[in-house]
Amino acid sequence: MPDADLRARIVAGAADAFRDGDFHAVGPDDVARAADVPVADVHRVFPSWELLVVAVVDRWAKAGREALRGVAEQEGAVAYLRARLDRGQHHPAIVRVRIALLSATSTPGHPASGWFRQQYTTLFEDVTLALVRDVVAGREPRGAAPRHAAEQLVALFEGLQLQAMLRDDADLLPGWDRAVARMRAGWGAAAAVTA
Repeated sequence: MPDADLRARIVAGAADAFRDGDFHAVGPDDVARAADVPVADVHRVFPSWELLVVAVVDRWAKAGREALRGVAEQEGAVAYLRARLDRGQHHPAIVRVRIALLSATSTPGHPASGWFRQQYTTLFEDVTLALVRDVVAGREPRGAAPRHAAEQLVALFEGLQLQAMLRDDADLLPGWDRAVARMRAGWGAAAAVTA
């Protein structure tokens, strides 16, 4: 099997293993079993575990971003992040892995910290750009400074996902809707002050 095909097979197997098991408990043997390849191939193609994890998260991130790009463009930043929350409810393993890996972004010595930071920056910039479009299109009030609004929305997005993982009574999407309604009221009030 060519290395490119083997790499894709291992990444798909790792994604299945992470989806079916606890991220912290999954190892090369689990990935090899899920990919139906010898464990030696996993070690040869991905000599660093972090590289395999990055490949899986990159695959998930690209698929999610592509699937929801139209939501951001047609319905705006709030709808885009809400759709990502909804997608996460249907794919909880992706959320678990992503939350587990956020600590890597704060560890400068972690081999993949730069990549994870870039992914987070890309999310923030996507939301900021969507908010610029929202303000221009009139979907959000002029008082919604896109960069500051993006800070609020991304913080809400991350925080609600964490709460949903840790609290049995968390109501993710209604919680999002309530908080966004309050934020929008604040953005509208800021617009009235500057008018």
